[in-house]
Amino acid sequence: MKPDLSAVDVGKQGGLAPVIETRTRRNTSSEYYPGQHTLRFPLAIVNFALDHTFQATCFFLDAYTWFNASKIVETSFKHGAGPAESLGQKAMMASIASVGLANLASMQRSSSLRLSARHEYTTALQLTNAALCDPNLVTADTTLTAIVCLSLFEIIACHKNESLDSWIEHSQGVATVLELRGRDQLRREGGFWMFQALRNEVVLGCLQKKTRLPSVLVDMPDQVAADLPPYPFPPDGDRLVKIMAKFTGLQADVREGILLDSSEIVKMAMAIDLELGHFASHASADFTYKVETQPGSVTSCEHDEGNFCHYQGTYHIYQSIWSCNIWNNYRYTRILVNSMILTHLRSMASSGHQVLDYGLFKDHCIRIRDLMRQLATDICCSIPFKFGVAGFDKKDIFDSLHTHAGTGFTLLLPLAMAALVGGVSSPMHNWAMRCFHVIGRGMGIGTASTLVTVLGNEPGGLHWIDAMESGHTVCSRAVLQ
Repeated sequence: MKPDLSAVDVGKQGGLAPVIETRTRRNTSSEYYPGQHTLRFPLAIVNFALDHTFQATCFFLDAYTWFNASKIVETSFKHGAGPAESLGQKAMMASIASVGLANLASMQRSSSLRLSARHEYTTALQLTNAALCDPNLVTADTTLTAIVCLSLFEIIACHKNESLDSWIEHSQGVATVLELRGRDQLRREGGFWMFQALRNEVVLGCLQKKTRLPSVLVDMPDQVAADLPPYPFPPDGDRLVKIMAKFTGLQADVREGILLDSSEIVKMAMAIDLELGHFASHASADFTYKVETQPGSVTSCEHDEGNFCHYQGTYHIYQSIWSCNIWNNYRYTRILVNSMILTHLRSMASSGHQVLDYGLFKDHCIRIRDLMRQLATDICCSIPFKFGVAGFDKKDIFDSLHTHAGTGFTLLLPLAMAALVGGVSSPMHNWAMRCFHVIGRGMGIGTASTLVTVLGNEPGGLHWIDAMESGHTVCSRAVLQ
């Protein structure tokens, strides 16, 4: 079925395209992921000291390396641009500048930068919609980069509960463009890395909306595997997406009423959880990580509010930012899967469906609760690495935020899940709230500040199992399939 291009429409507002002069600069970001390249490309500049747009562009390309925008920018300018290509290039650069300006405006509490960010965003909307109307540009790397940046702007500049929903809506547009781009995107190095990174964001959006991940995004890498150049890309991310896609399908079936039988839902969710467990225990050598302990330290939240170098004395060291992101996607997904299992087990128990031994039901719920809390703890232990302070002795977190600001976006959903698992007043919840403050105030990502308000008093959903374990409540009828 032909994708609906209307899903890609990003707005109807107007603006003027900036005139672009050029200068070459290097990337100084310490963040690494497979496929990242040293940055050498022309950028818009009038005066470095005075041109905030240039500074914002530099900031973005230093901080947001996770979807390889720097390579797209480099390639775009290196190959030159005709009139049509120039439109896509301008849309991309305006959208990049809007995100960088929005970040800097939040970090510096600057109303003038905030106005500049909104102006660039308006310009980017107009240019991107024009590019989407051009059949030669609708699938271009520059256009896709612009769409992604416009969705990031929603996350960064907005301080409303709806900002995360807006990003999810944009992710559906990204999915449509990835479909339209087809297999050829995987044969270009820049397109290959963008596909891998953006597909992960799309599947997270599907999990949030409980919609299916388009099958073409699951199957496309396998269809062209024989033709792909030997990019140094570990297979773990692709393996995980396939499992996550199965769960998006299960979520959609439940939401749409296709699946109503709780016992059948539990059976299918358990099968997916088994696959996730196999994924975690069979990681490739390039994908493993180390669990380190901070000597002489057992807590981080209760006694040292300024410390982000470890979580309760423990932190992770990953081989790349990319692998850290994939591991957190795994944890986030597996928590969702087990939450579904608990929901439907509890429903079966309360309805008196085929009674089974209460002790088995209780033990199974406790095992699931412990797994969910361990997964949430692992999310917390990944934060020091993502903040760039893992293993340091009380390093000031704000020293590293410039080059790690882009990582804040990829932490929003995992940290929200950790807060939900822990519940208010728990160490995990307190840690997540502190991290959101850093991401919101120090990295300039507005949605993080909103999540502090939304999740600030969240009680958590596992306390009924704690009560059952302690004997304070008894569920007299329970089943397991």
